[in-house]
Amino acid sequence: MNVDESADIFEETHEDEDMVEMTAEEVLKQLEHSWINERNAPDLLEPRTEIVECMLEQVKQMEQNLLELPKGDLRIFVHRLEVSRIKYVINSYLRTRLDKIQNNFFYYAKVRNNPDNPSKLSRQEEEFLDQYKKITEDLFNSLCLSHLPGDMDFNKHKVPEPNLQAAVFIKVLEDVEGLEIIDNSGLRGDDTIDLLAGDTHIIQYSNVAHLVENEKVKLD
Repeated sequence: MNVDESADIFEETHEDEDMVEMTAEEVLKQLEHSWINERNAPDLLEPRTEIVECMLEQVKQMEQNLLELPKGDLRIFVHRLEVSRIKYVINSYLRTRLDKIQNNFFYYAKVRNNPDNPSKLSRQEEEFLDQYKKITEDLFNSLCLSHLPGDMDFNKHKVPEPNLQAAVFIKVLEDVEGLEIIDNSGLRGDDTIDLLAGDTHIIQYSNVAHLVENEKVKLD
């Protein structure tokens, strides 16, 4: 089941101050694109809050339209499957971002105020991070740290952070000339390569993170 088959329960278009006018099908494709990238990126990507909010509105409208179909209409079952699929994508996208925050909460709390590394957290994620950090620190203190001599300040120690050197699969969406490949292992030395649209590569994420954000490549 694809969006084309359920077009009659979608609103026709969506328009936002920060977005060009898009059909519901195009918004859903953007959401799926962001979802796959987020699941495969070791670091947080820019939040797509406007896309998620748009699709949530679409889901509400789709569910309302389903109530107007006559009982026994065969389209009800098929359209409900489509609604469930969209809800799954939205939930998985948001859950993936929260998992990254939980796994590296000290790091994201540390860098979010760094002007050289702008925060990639939405307002709701900022609130979640603050609450999760406080609860976790209180737990650590009550179970262990308060019983140890000295003062343990996590801000003065190295904390877990996303592995930007992880290998990822990419599919090239636009030609990229002279991409600098930095070898962090020190075994080979730096190099430059050209990426051709349609090609697939396995490469260190740190070398293509900016291309993912610019949508010149996508993660697979």
